[in-house]
This record gives sequence, C-alpha cells and structure tokens, in this order.
Amino acid sequence: MAEFKSQDEKTKQAFSMIEQGVKDVYSSESFKQYLSCLSKFHSYSLNNTLLILSQKPEASLVAGYRAWQTNFNRHVNKGEKGLMILAPVTTKEDRLMNKHDENGNVILDEFGNPVQEMRAINLTHFKTTTVFDISQTSGDPLPSLVHDLTGSSNEVKAIIQTIQSVCTIPIEFKTETENLSFMTGAKGYYSPRKDKIVINKDLEDLQTAKTLIHEYAHSLLHKETDKNQSQREIEAESLAFVICDHFGIDTSEYSFGYIASYANKDYSELKSILVNIQSKAHELIELIEPVFKENLHMLEKENQYITPVEMEELNHDIVLKIASMMEQYKDVISDPNITTSDIHETIDQEISNLLTDNKEYKVQDHLYQNNEVYQFALHSACYDAFMNEEFDPKQSWFMDHSIERRNYELFEKIANPLLTNSAYYMKYGTPNYMDLNIEIIGDDRLAMAHNYVLNGDVMADPDVEFTVDKKNRMLYPQTYQQDSLQYFERVDGDSTRVRELNHFMHEWLTNVVDQKYKVQTIYTEDKELSVKENPNAVRNFCKQNGIGMMAPKLKELEK
Repeated sequence: MAEFKSQDEKTKQAFSMIEQGVKDVYSSESFKQYLSCLSKFHSYSLNNTLLILSQKPEASLVAGYRAWQTNFNRHVNKGEKGLMILAPVTTKEDRLMNKHDENGNVILDEFGNPVQEMRAINLTHFKTTTVFDISQTSGDPLPSLVHDLTGSSNEVKAIIQTIQSVCTIPIEFKTETENLSFMTGAKGYYSPRKDKIVINKDLEDLQTAKTLIHEYAHSLLHKETDKNQSQREIEAESLAFVICDHFGIDTSEYSFGYIASYANKDYSELKSILVNIQSKAHELIELIEPVFKENLHMLEKENQYITPVEMEELNHDIVLKIASMMEQYKDVISDPNITTSDIHETIDQEISNLLTDNKEYKVQDHLYQNNEVYQFALHSACYDAFMNEEFDPKQSWFMDHSIERRNYELFEKIANPLLTNSAYYMKYGTPNYMDLNIEIIGDDRLAMAHNYVLNGDVMADPDVEFTVDKKNRMLYPQTYQQDSLQYFERVDGDSTRVRELNHFMHEWLTNVVDQKYKVQTIYTEDKELSVKENPNAVRNFCKQNGIGMMAPKLKELEK
C-alpha cells in the first residue's frame, strides 16, 4: 500500500510539473516570438486551402515568394514549383447610381423618377498567384514552441522496446519518402480506421520514445471518442510526459510547449483534463513497469562489463552441455574436408539452438546476440572444451584464461606483500626510468603510479587504482589518471574502457619486470625498510614474501 502511495505522489507531482511548465511557456519570450511569427501568415479561405492540399498534401505553412524573404528571411529553393491559389483583386469603377436619403430611401425628382449620381464602386475579381510551402524554402528557422528531442540512453531504448511489447496493435516505422505525412514535420500518428500506429523512422531515440507513447495513448483513449482535437492532444502528450518521467526520461523540452499550443491558456480546462487521466497513467505505469525493468536489465547487461567470475556462473553448465552435444562430431574432425571454420560454425549453431530453446538462458541468449565480447568468450570456451581431449569439466575456463587472472599473477610476482598485507606501501626503482609506487588505499583496493614533481606538486604519470579479488585471484582496474594530459577516467563497468585498461595494466606490469625494477623502500605496520639504510633487510623481506625476483642485487648494492 505504501508503494502505491509513493507512486501516486510521484504521478501527481508529474502532473503538477505539466501545469507549471505550460504556464512557463506562456510567459516566455519564445512564446511571444512564436505568436509574432504566426501572425505573419495569411489565413486562407476554405477553397484556397483545398487547392493547396490538392497540389501538396503535406503542406503546412505557405507564403508568397517575397513574403518568405521579407518576413521570415527564407528563400525559395531553386527549381521549386509554386502552388497555385486564387487571389482577390479589387478595382474601382465609376457608375451612375440611385441617390438615397439618410433613411436609405431612393430620392425621387418632381416627376417621380429616381435621382442618380456618379459614384466610384469597388469590384472584386480573382486571379491566380503562387505560394510556396516552408518545405520548399531554406533559411532562418521559424520560432517554435516545441523542439525535437535528441539523444538516447538505456532507459529510452528500454521504453521503446516495452511499448512495442505491450501494444496490441501494429506499430510501423516509416521514412519521409515512405510516408509523405512526415514531410510536414509530423513525428507519428495513430490511425483509428486502420487501428495502427505509424512512427517516423528517422527520429532520434528520445523523440521516438516520447512519440511512441503519445500515439499509444491515442490508441487507448481515442479510437472512438467525441473529444475535440485539443483535448485529445493534451491527454496523449500529458500521458507521454508522465510515463517518461516515471521511468527517468525527461521530455519537458518538447511536451510543455506541445501541450501549451493546445491549451490556449485555459488553465481550468487543462487542470480538469489532467485530473481525469491520472487513473489512466497509473494503469499504464503498472502495465509497463515489469516489462520495462526486464528490458532495462537486458540492455544494461548488453554493454556492461561481465567479470570472469560472473561469466563462469552464467556459462559453466552451458559449456559442458555444448561439449556433450558436440561429441557426435568427434569422428568427422579427422576428415580433411572438414575445416576449422566448419567446426566454429557448428559450435555457433549449437550454442544458438541451446540458448534459444531454453527459457532459463534468456539472459545468456540476449548477450550472445548483442554482446560481441560475451559471444567471443562463450564460443571460445565451447571450442576449447570440444577440441581439448584433456578438458576438465571442473575447470573454470573463463577465470583461468582471463587477462584479469594473468594481471593478478603478474602483480603477485611484483608486490605480493601488498596482497598479504605484510606491507602497505612499496617503492621500486630502476636506472633511466621514474620510480614506481604501489600502495594499499582501501580494503582490497590499491594504487600503482609513476610520479614526478612539477612546481612542488606530485604528478601522476600515470596512476591506476584497482581492486583485487584474492579468493578468485583477479585484478580489476578502476581508474586511470595522467596529470600531464589533465586526464582522468573511471571505468564504471563500461566494457570497452575495462578492456582497454586491462590490456594497459598487462603491458605496464610486464614492463616493470622487463625493465628490471627492484624494491627500494617498504613500509609495514611497524617498520620502514630502505635499500640505502638496510639493504640486506630489504632483500630478506622480498625473499620471505615471495618476490625474490624484485629484490635488489648484491652487486647493485655494492655500487
């Protein structure tokens, strides 16, 4: 009950944001510019409107050739064909007319005949002239109450997928050339007659998400209705805003102006409309939320770094099943006509079939189709299990073959005392290179850096912070800092950044060994050891803690 109340309050707050947002639009300078712009366009008669639409059905704003230049600083594009309309022309003509008194009665002469006089009268006739639609012009943009939404996010993609899942009527995505109505600037529409939704295919994800919910709302509320257009549009756009807001998607830049264009400053009617659709908002949110959460989870997994430990948990039994399925092909491996490519193709097909046919592997199936790193790792494990006669079913393939494991093992050879907490800081040196500093900075969190001093400040060149999983023997880089370039990067679970930093760490740790770095200083909880003051103590500490290769050589000490 408390959860429902929380959702209720959140929805009410979103509707309040609409009211205030619309009021802000009306008081904005952009609204004044918008009205000024509209006032410069003629209101055409019904006959001329029909003439325009018969020649260009997608026409929206039309003006004459000179009017586009003078009023809007736009120019008709070369080669455009004008739209023919009828323009009234007024001329004056002198005619002999009956004279009337102040009461409107015809004045008669003494013989009873009407008294006449010469008067100039206006005569109206029509001639054809040409106008051009805004789509036929180029130049300064016209002021607008709404601005196309740009950008994307996992939440935006998830809501698009969700509406496509829950909507029970067809949803089509069309380009402007496939659907001329989109050339007017329309983003989408719902057709009650055909009972389908059509969305402009060329929109950015955020605009697509908002438009899709808007048209979905129309399909639920307005298939059969006597509501006027203003009420229908306010309802659909308000629901689109509230639903997007609930799922952390901000469409206010578009929605408030759109609603304002239909509300006409009638705040009491606007409030009444918003109150009446609140229950519909609750109903849609409850319908959408579970599907949205699942879609969002899948999308986050799609681009998220999956640790070797997680890969093992996800896929260990899959590898064993694929290895078992592939047993039927063991006899044909020796066939010279069977290539390695054939084996890989067969394994890929077996994996796809297994994941698709078993609901328990829904996450793995999604990852296999959408995450190249995951696909490569799983495929490689299955190939290794099939080809290796001595493959151990208990082997942790994903952990044992990972760069995170290799980096841990390299670090262990260099700085094992920091893993066992026998020391909390160690400095290394080697001729012609900067000193290397490694220290514990938190629980299972360490920092490794080359440092130099510039104008009294200690500079990192570079500095990497990383965590260690001692149980599974994994090293996970977290941040990278290069002060000379004023560069700082946090991986934050991004698979690409993790992969790049993993490889950098591997190269760096390898270089520490190849460049013959040796321990210079050690800080433990109760003592400080340095090569300058007690070289033998440093050597003994290194040997006792499993990093004898990092101990300074006797000949180097003698020098």
